[in-house]
Formats: sequence, structure tokens, C-alpha cells
Amino acid sequence: MLASKKITRRSFNRQVAGTLLSPLVASTASVLFAEDSSAPVTILPAEIAYLMADEAERPPSLTTKLERGRPGVKRFWIENWRDPAQSFEWTVRVEHAGKYEVILMVSAPPGTPIGIEGPHDKLSLETTQPGFYGYYWDRITLPTPLRLSKGESRIRVHLLKEVTEGRVGAALKSIELLDVKARPGFDARIRAFRSDASWLTDARFGFMCQCGEWSYPPHGPHKPWPEMVNDFDVEKFADLVDSTGSGYAIWSATWATYFFPAPIHAIDDIMPGRTSKRDLIGEMADALAKRDIRLMLYYHLGHDQSPQNGSWWSRNWVSAADKSLLIKNWCSILTEVGERYGSRLAGWMFDDELIYYPMPYEVVGKAAKAGNPARIISYNPWIQARGTDFEDFQFGEGFRGSDALPASAHGVWPSGPMKGLQAHGNFQVDGPDWGINRPDEKITPPFFSAEKAIDFALLAAQHNEALSWNLEMYDDGSVSEESLKVFQAAGSAVRKIYPRKQLPKS
Repeated sequence: MLASKKITRRSFNRQVAGTLLSPLVASTASVLFAEDSSAPVTILPAEIAYLMADEAERPPSLTTKLERGRPGVKRFWIENWRDPAQSFEWTVRVEHAGKYEVILMVSAPPGTPIGIEGPHDKLSLETTQPGFYGYYWDRITLPTPLRLSKGESRIRVHLLKEVTEGRVGAALKSIELLDVKARPGFDARIRAFRSDASWLTDARFGFMCQCGEWSYPPHGPHKPWPEMVNDFDVEKFADLVDSTGSGYAIWSATWATYFFPAPIHAIDDIMPGRTSKRDLIGEMADALAKRDIRLMLYYHLGHDQSPQNGSWWSRNWVSAADKSLLIKNWCSILTEVGERYGSRLAGWMFDDELIYYPMPYEVVGKAAKAGNPARIISYNPWIQARGTDFEDFQFGEGFRGSDALPASAHGVWPSGPMKGLQAHGNFQVDGPDWGINRPDEKITPPFFSAEKAIDFALLAAQHNEALSWNLEMYDDGSVSEESLKVFQAAGSAVRKIYPRKQLPKS
């Protein structure tokens, strides 16, 4: 377990670049949560209510996880939870008395007993997940519901024994409550929502890069927008992807800055000058399809408030308590993009769930599948458990496969933090980052040898886990030849056993 230093997204990615990660670290039309710990959380009978740990009444010894050096809108969790005397408490206001399902987003060493108390019940659970980097995240549904009376009452969560293991002890993100009478309907909607992601497993692996407006050439100045898009050689890129044997490619529509490489009116309506006349995504989808390769898009909301990103985020964000503008704009963009590309766009990967959990996942998910109900989607919880069941596959940042998933599961996690999702991981082949957003950056040597790459690629393929290999890419589409050869060697080894399948003809 790596628990000796403070974890951030950047340090995490550096540490796991050459490490085999366990996958175990890895809704409704409205979202209900209080703006402060004194306001009761309203619990409606047909919707999920979120009791956020950072809004609970709690002692000052419980601290908020922060990302050092990168303050912003990311909403982490409450940690340093060690003593049974440390508790989280909320006041809830219940519209209708009844039994409510309890789901905990919690990190605690295996075997940690946790108590949940309501006005009528004292429930408990025991954690089971192994640790990574000092955390043990899981999404746990208690087998017994909590009885709540109409009106206001209190809910309390506390440890039943002291936690002595780990750098930060236990941690709590949230409690989700749902009327047990609403659960059958929710499950039916989840089943109707989900798309068949088995093609991802059949593909075995894909090519990923984060190349866009932010990208630089090997030497020299950054190109003004949209020159990078206008100059990009799509056929050369498609040949590069094809040379690896990939069954799909993940292109970053946005990342370090929010500039979208296609003419999307919904983006222009929010902030003009952030789109291109050239439809790079459409051309890319067509070029890849000719080679039997699907296209998925990685998507960043644009919350990195760097000078080059200007005021994009201020046009979308109000607060964690009011995400209505963000959801409205996001859905508008996703709907237009989805309808524009239809079946040519196979999937979405949405980064930074730390920004938007909790939110109306079902609403955003339906917008993400506009134009293609078969499109698969995923949200990035980082090292936390999945934030919703209204998604199709595991985002898997840093995950490079595991023998913990039985081959008989056909690539779907049968239990644990990613339960019900198609297994998938994405990781850096080289660095120093995921993409090149600084001048004169030299790509590092690959983080692992060809021999090691072949070993974990074959292991993941045997266990039906799809892997996405991220190579740093300059603005002209060029990559490190050394890194490419490592990827090609691993791809060739997998394809000898699992040939690439032809795409269905439209």
C-alpha cells in the first residue's frame, strides 16, 4: 500500500504509472442537499436524498481533504475519522414516513464497524475493501433500511471501534437515502438506461490521447485557436491508431482548456470563440470507422481556471449547492453533439466527478445518449467508488487490469465499488502528464518495458478488462516512437489471441 505521502491527482498518476492497480480503489431529476449543516435535508419519497459529509455537524478534528496547490471547486471528502466519539450528524425533514435504503460512500480499513442511527433504529455495517494509497473506498448498501417518521429527525454516523490503520484513518463522502418503495422503479430505470458495453470488452484495448487547443509542438510557440484543428492530419492519426491494433480511440474533446474541435452552436451560445468551423471529430470518426475502430470522447468541464481558459467556467458554475446552470449548459452541449454524430460516437468519458457529485445523473446521461441510445458513458470518481448506477462502464483512471475479476463475469464487476459496470482502465504510457500543455516539453521514456506491457495487457484481456493506453501527443499528432513501440508490442500480443472485430456496417 502506498500511504507515505499526501495524495493528489498528479502525485497519484505519477505513482501508479508503472503499477498494477486494484479496481477496488479505483438517479433523479433533482438533487437534494443542504447548503450548510444547520439546514435540514428534505427527503422526498421518490428521489435520492444526499447527506454530504462536508455539510454534517461534526467535530473540528474531522478534516476536509483538499488538493494541495490546486484550490478550486473540487469537492473531496471528510477524513481523519478515527475515534468512535467523532460523529457526523444531519437533520432531515421527511415528507412521508417510511423505510429508507441507506447507501454509504465510505473509506475505512477492512473489518471496520460503522454505526448508523436514526430516530427508531441502530444499524451497522462492516467494511471489506482492500486499501490503496491509504484509502479503502466503497459504496455500501445496508441490508436493513432506516425507519424515518414524518417531520424532522436526526441521523448520526459514527465508528464502533477506533481506527488505527492508515495515514488518514477512515473517511466519509456521503450517505444516500431512498424510500424502499421507490427502489424497484429505480432499478427498472437503470436497466432501461444502460447500454450494452460488451463491445468494449471485445475490443480489448484502445488508443487514448489528450491533444487539443492546449497542445504544443516539440519546439516553438503554441498555435492560436483554431489553427491546431485546421492543420491536424486525420488520416495520419487514424493510421497511427490502426498501427497499434486498437479497437477504439479516445479523443479528448476538451482537457486543459475548453475549446471544442467542431462547430457546436450550444457552446457558442455560452461563450463565442470556443469552437472550430472544421468538424475534426466527425472527420476522425469516419476515418477510424474505415479501419474498424470506434471513436469515444473524453470530456472535461473546463473548470481549470488558467489564464488561457479565460472566463469559461464562470459562464457555467454558480456553486455546489446550485448546479442548475451547469446541468442546463452541459445537457445542451451533449444533446447537440450526440445528435450530430449519432452512431459515429460510441461513448463518452466524463472527468472529475469530484466537481458534480451529487447531480441528476439520469438527466445528464440521457442527454449524453442523444442520437444514439447504444452510446456508453462513464464518470470519473478518481479513487472513490462509483457515484451512480446511471452509467455503463468503469472510468478506471490508473487501472491496468486485475485478476480479481473472474473471467466468467464477462467483464462486468459482480460486486464492490464498481458493481454492475463494464471493467475498463486508462493509464499513462509516458509523461510527464497526460497531454502536452507546456512549451518545449520532452516526452519521458515509457513507464514500463514492452515485456511488462505484454504481461499486463494479456492478463487484462484474459479477464475481459478493456485497457486504454494514453500516449502524450504533440499538436501535429506525433508521439514518442519508443512509447509507441511498447504499445504496439502489447497490442500485437493481444491480437494474436483476440483478433480485432469488424464494425457493423451501417
